[in-house]
Amino acid sequence: MERTAWADAERIDRQAARYLNGGHTEPLRRLICSVPLADGVRLARRLPGPPTDGSALALLAAADERAVRDAADAAARAVRTDHPVRAGAAQWVSFGVGDPVLTVTTLPEPGLTRIMMLDGATWREIYRGELEHHAVGCVDAENVVAVRDDPARRLALVHYAAGTEKLVMTGQALLGTRPAGTAAGFIAGSGLAPAVAVAGPDREPDIVDLAPFGLEAAARLAVDPTGRAVAFGGTAAVVVTDARMEHLLARNVVPPPHGPVRGLAFTGPDTLVVGGKAGGLSRWRVSPHEALALEGIAEAPTLDGLFAIPAWGVIGGRSGGEHQYFDPDTLAPVLAPRPLLEAGWNPRLVHTVTGSADGRFAVVDGFLDPGPDGVPAPAMARYDFHHPLARLLRPVGSLDDADLTALAEAAAPGSGLPHRETLALLHAVATATRADRG
Repeated sequence: MERTAWADAERIDRQAARYLNGGHTEPLRRLICSVPLADGVRLARRLPGPPTDGSALALLAAADERAVRDAADAAARAVRTDHPVRAGAAQWVSFGVGDPVLTVTTLPEPGLTRIMMLDGATWREIYRGELEHHAVGCVDAENVVAVRDDPARRLALVHYAAGTEKLVMTGQALLGTRPAGTAAGFIAGSGLAPAVAVAGPDREPDIVDLAPFGLEAAARLAVDPTGRAVAFGGTAAVVVTDARMEHLLARNVVPPPHGPVRGLAFTGPDTLVVGGKAGGLSRWRVSPHEALALEGIAEAPTLDGLFAIPAWGVIGGRSGGEHQYFDPDTLAPVLAPRPLLEAGWNPRLVHTVTGSADGRFAVVDGFLDPGPDGVPAPAMARYDFHHPLARLLRPVGSLDDADLTALAEAAAPGSGLPHRETLALLHAVATATRADRG
């Protein structure tokens, strides 16, 4: 049932019909109160003898179906914005940490590199020139770090800040290095050695050696949703440190065949999914006393660009030319997220899917289904899951305390938001659902 709540309307309706025809009243009630609000209202209004007792189901049955549907349609339009800058691949998209920005690196013509930052609804140029960039990490609205070619030094780690650029370090040892923003500044993990460059507003660039923790290189990394911790994957180990590289938070050995590590993605502040170089997924939990507990394993193909998008209930990556998606808890394969299919994305022609570490954003790049002219339309879309209407598209059962707080603020009389009554209904249904389940 939990997975069905993330399905499209047709599959939700089929499951509801099975419960209804089989006389499974209680599972049907739980399903109706778990799915997105518009689906719950549609199903509740079709129940014979809906309750009037103030429960979540009663609230859904009494709701104005058209008003809720209109609000959900408005939410789908508001959450997604289309942009003219094309990413081409997930590795060229980088999200800020604690700042709602992202960078996209493109090659607009042969021999030319361009780094653009999206800040709100505005694009601005960070770099435009002939120097090839091998990796780019967005820190915040004022800071970007990158590994690029340097005519005199072969390779350079460069810090772009407020229209200036500063060399952090140089040398061929930067080959394969991956930079990333953190809440403490930025890091850059080496692809050739277990070494990490660390720098921040109150810290000059420094090199930290991760060899004592069993790593051979440090370029396989992921920053946690808070920006305060970083996970590294090696041939046989996963290591989690604080963002300043001063404390070991957790470590464990990756059992074969799930190592060597190919990709990592945090699905929460304390949960981490790891993809193996030869395939397979494993789920880990950061526990006290430097423990990293293995919670689950599953078969999966080798995945590139491993990502987590909590608002869509998936983790995923690219394999065999297409994106594949998995349940973040069971690690079982699932269908493409409902918002992608309903927005007209052609799953076979999606080049990029990636999400921000904090769960706020997703970027999708590729081609929409053909229009009247029969030609697939190129597009890059950003999805903002912190938009006030965004939670109308989520399964009600997936909303947590932070979501309820945000809904209460959005539904308040002084918020000035459209569809405020429907937001208030969602808050009431989610709250009643919790009460109904004890």
